[in-house]
Amino acid sequence: MAEQKARGKKSSGADDLASEFAADALAALEADGLGYLSVGELTQYLSEKIQQDPLLSGPVMVRGEMTNIKRSSRGHVYFTLKDSQAAISGIIWASLSRSLVFELEEGMDVFATGVLEIYRPSGTYSLVLKKLEPVGMGTLQLAFLQLKEKLTAEGLFREEYKQDIPDNPSKIGIITSSTGAVIHDMLRVLRRKNPLVSVLLHPVAVQGEAAALEIARAIEELNRPEYGLDVLIVARGGGSLEDLFCFSQEPVVRAIFASKLPIITGIGHEPDFSLADAAADLSVSTPTAAAEYAVPDFLEQVAYYNAQEAALIHGMEQVFYQRERWLDERADRLIQIQGHTLERASATLGYQQEKLLSGIEGVLHHRSQQLALYAEALDAYNPLAVLKRGYTRVGLVKSGSTKPQWVTHRSDVAVGDRLQVEFSDGPIQVEVLSHGA
Repeated sequence: MAEQKARGKKSSGADDLASEFAADALAALEADGLGYLSVGELTQYLSEKIQQDPLLSGPVMVRGEMTNIKRSSRGHVYFTLKDSQAAISGIIWASLSRSLVFELEEGMDVFATGVLEIYRPSGTYSLVLKKLEPVGMGTLQLAFLQLKEKLTAEGLFREEYKQDIPDNPSKIGIITSSTGAVIHDMLRVLRRKNPLVSVLLHPVAVQGEAAALEIARAIEELNRPEYGLDVLIVARGGGSLEDLFCFSQEPVVRAIFASKLPIITGIGHEPDFSLADAAADLSVSTPTAAAEYAVPDFLEQVAYYNAQEAALIHGMEQVFYQRERWLDERADRLIQIQGHTLERASATLGYQQEKLLSGIEGVLHHRSQQLALYAEALDAYNPLAVLKRGYTRVGLVKSGSTKPQWVTHRSDVAVGDRLQVEFSDGPIQVEVLSHGA
């Protein structure tokens, strides 16, 4: 009731001022004696009328459909706001246009809050916006859906671009606020699960206008090879849609997609979801869940490696045992094969020896027969054999010579020569007394 009374008083005052302006205008007409107003006077009158009107003098909210959207080089936006009955020009100065988190679209149903201004040179009036909200959903929700649709079309959320999270990282980068319970909870989990893993914290703002750029730059920074990181965690505790909205802004999503390092996100609580989660290689429900997933349990690793060592030793023993058996079997088989080979070789050698001996005996027998024939032939020509048949052999014995010179003709012997006559049983020496008749 108090508000209604106040508005009533204000309206009454505005009516009084309007009456004064009207009276002044009529006085001007009477003074001039012309009976008309100039265009400038009329425009000024209307402008002052608007400024003094209780409904139009301050910000007014108008619902309508945005059409004919045009952007100037300086960032201003000009459009028409219309419904089924009328249309009005609208202006969004660059300072407001740059702060809008959603994209303006033709046919968008909006609540436009602003002040009416008359542009005197053209006599047109426009609604200069101070605030713009979509009808039917919140501003941030619309911005979220628009960006999601845009980046989905570009393929930033496709599974084929997801990287594998390393099984055993040695160094992890964490991007979150340096204050609050989130970082402490994460460090506690990491130290408990695997104290051998080192952690590098890059503190950033996790809400507010500057947060998105800080987070994006932190991701780019920690991707530098000199840090030697294996995986990144982007994390934040729970909050409202407005608090978490920086993780659904384009710079953050593109930085996550471009990261060479795999990224795990743990943003908000179980039901919360951001576009950073959609672009990440792995998204989990909370920051502590991200820490849990990022590293393997040290004690489980020790137990696993001990089991692997035992299995390896057992496997090697089995291999050695099987190889030993195989070698024994091969050795036995080789000995058998060698024994059979030696037996066959011995039998072959015996057969060859017998064959050789038989051949030698045959050759010797044949040679013996030939030798006997040769001996018989030699005996036939042997002078001693002739001597045995009663013949003798006569040789001339010369002085100073120990061997006689065998003679075959009487003319070879002179009277007085000494001759050696050989019989079958030995020689005798005789002297030649005469040649005879």
